[in-house]
Amino acid sequence: MSFPLNFYLKVAGLCFLVGAGMEAFMIRTGFYDKVTEIEAQRLEETREDREAFKKMLREEIERQAREKNVSIKLPNDE
Repeated sequence: MSFPLNFYLKVAGLCFLVGAGMEAFMIRTGFYDKVTEIEAQRLEETREDREAFKKMLREEIERQAREKNVSIKLPNDE
């Protein structure tokens, strides 16, 4: 069963309109602002874990370099 091109264009246009309506709704209700806030909170909560991991990794790299008598230059923490 084959549908004419006109049918597919109507379906594509309808899908576009539904998607645009959903985006408009999310913008008006502040959805993206809330998502940005939640993401910022999540990053702040995991900051300590990331810093501890970086410190442990740096110490391990330095230890392995000393064992192999290799001189390395690691970037400074910012």
